Amino acid sequence: MDGNNNQFGQENRQSVYFGADSGQGNEQSVYFGAGSGQVNPQYENSQNVNQGSGNQQYYDPRYGTPQYGYQQNAAPQYSFPPYGFGIPQPPVFNERKAKSHFSRIGLSYFIFWLVAIVLGNFIAVVMYLSFPEAMDNYFVSMMVALLPMYLVGAPLCMLCINNVEREKPRRNHWSFWQIVGGFIVGYSLMYLGSWIGSYIGLLIESVLPDAQASTNNVQEMVLTGEMWVNIIAMVLIGPVVEELLFRKLLCDRLKVYGDWVTIIVTGIMFGAFHGNITQGIYACMFGMFLAYVYLRTGNIFITIGYHVTANFMGSVLPLLLLNSSAVEGLEEVLEGGDVYAVSDFVSEHPEAFLMYGGYILLVFGLMLAGIVIMIVTVARGHVVINRGRYSIPSGKRFTTIFVNVGMILFLIGCFAEVIINTFC
Repeated sequence: MDGNNNQFGQENRQSVYFGADSGQGNEQSVYFGAGSGQVNPQYENSQNVNQGSGNQQYYDPRYGTPQYGYQQNAAPQYSFPPYGFGIPQPPVFNERKAKSHFSRIGLSYFIFWLVAIVLGNFIAVVMYLSFPEAMDNYFVSMMVALLPMYLVGAPLCMLCINNVEREKPRRNHWSFWQIVGGFIVGYSLMYLGSWIGSYIGLLIESVLPDAQASTNNVQEMVLTGEMWVNIIAMVLIGPVVEELLFRKLLCDRLKVYGDWVTIIVTGIMFGAFHGNITQGIYACMFGMFLAYVYLRTGNIFITIGYHVTANFMGSVLPLLLLNSSAVEGLEEVLEGGDVYAVSDFVSEHPEAFLMYGGYILLVFGLMLAGIVIMIVTVARGHVVINRGRYSIPSGKRFTTIFVNVGMILFLIGCFAEVIINTFC
């Protein structure tokens, strides 16, 4: 209001009362040109009461309450919103409350990780001791690894995180081509992350020859496993449970602190949970993108569809293409589980090369298209990042989010698993 003092040729004032004479909260009254009979356009429909008097009050029909001017002995009659006159402001940052919020989230996912590791390994040991031949079956070994995590760990995580403050994203409709374009972007980010993880792993192995940093356990399982088991475990069960846990439950709890916090924290936690360098980096990048899609659409089924399709193209389609080319010796190479041996074999057999080469061209084409779509989307300003209900000061973001008991336990556990998988 002070910047408009000369708008009407006379002085306009704004008087702010904080509980004066009333014991109430933030109250505010507005005075426009004493004795002039002029009203700010904001109150052009107001009725002037006590005209000609030095103390004027205006009746605003929108509020149904007299709007008092700057009067010596008069108390304001209207209580404005708690954060000011028409200008909502975020609440004051409460560091203790924020740390507790993130700690409860971290503790919930630490329990999920702990059950997956401890209970899964315990059942595996019992099965090896009791039914050693059964554990040689790919389906049995896969179920022993996944069922404790999904049937015990996931429900416990949901139970622990249930009472944490949350905010659901607004539901927005995406057209068919928006959904297709989004998948292409996500798929390109996933493969870009896979390459980055592989190169980082190779760099670590060049310095520490005994390390297995570039090994992708999932890729080796795909090459050695049965296709129908991969479809059940990696295409149907895994993506659905992971999207419910790391997008629906996690993003809803992080959204109260804004989109950037949601995207970054979701990606880090999703990547760390995978337990190895190569898979962790591309899971982190893919997880960040899926979090953004969920925030913009509010539709968990879109991210589930993205995740299912990406896992199908990464775990089932390559095996389907290789098995369809009846080349002598292919089965033995696949059973060996050596990714580099498979690549050498494919390069030496044109029949297999045509199948696998077509798949590689498809991947490169999707990556190139995804990069182009990302550049165009950013250049046109179509990337939307919203603020949250609460705001964390810039100097306290890292300590607030990660330096708390729950997050420390979760990250230490996941990084310990990465070290074990890399060096043991």
